[in-house]
Amino acid sequence: MLDKQRARNPEEKEHRKQSIVEALERLLERELHPLPSANDIAREAGVTKGVIYFYFNTREEIFLTLLLQIGERVFQRMLAAVQREPYDREHVKTELITACSTHPVFMQLGLLAPGILEANVSDGFIREFKVESGRQFENIAMAIAEHEDDIDIALCRKFFLRFYFLALYYWKHHHPPEAVVRAFQGDLPWILQGDLRSELSETFDWLWAGMRAAERSPQNADAAPAPKRKAAGSARK
Repeated sequence: MLDKQRARNPEEKEHRKQSIVEALERLLERELHPLPSANDIAREAGVTKGVIYFYFNTREEIFLTLLLQIGERVFQRMLAAVQREPYDREHVKTELITACSTHPVFMQLGLLAPGILEANVSDGFIREFKVESGRQFENIAMAIAEHEDDIDIALCRKFFLRFYFLALYYWKHHHPPEAVVRAFQGDLPWILQGDLRSELSETFDWLWAGMRAAERSPQNADAAPAPKRKAAGSARK
């Protein structure tokens, strides 16, 4: 039975709005394809379709809100890995690879966001979404920069953003559509084979080495280092 009772106060409204986002997450955890419709989300949340559009202007706003919420959970675990004493970059790498390997909803929405989901939301919503996404990356970049010699926050931002985008495509490569698997009857060619975690680990190392090389390049040798804070007593690996 659909819950048609109107939420009366701000707490009830926030609870109702969050229940819609959580309904979408449950649907996507069961099946990533095809994307749930507004009717699907309404049924799962136990509300009417009109309630969906009372809290969200478009269906895509629900998907992007969910992406931010999962991202917050993922990045909080990564931040805890960075701040764990003693600091260990390998532990941070492992946590990052695990995040990208074990959160299919997060990865799928990340893939769809730039080309599909962001195309049907208001300017105001997309500004808030991008600012919040940037904040999540910024927190990790700042934490890493505090523990690493000669790596400033700007470079850390670039590193994590590039790793994230590459990880999205690696994840998609290792989760091809059923039609692709069916076409090869399970005998996938080499281009579709490989181990996701191993490839993410290599990508982390390559990007990190490239970032350090860029920092030590002649064109940066005379540049004044950017001011940054260091974590007291940090151990660097």
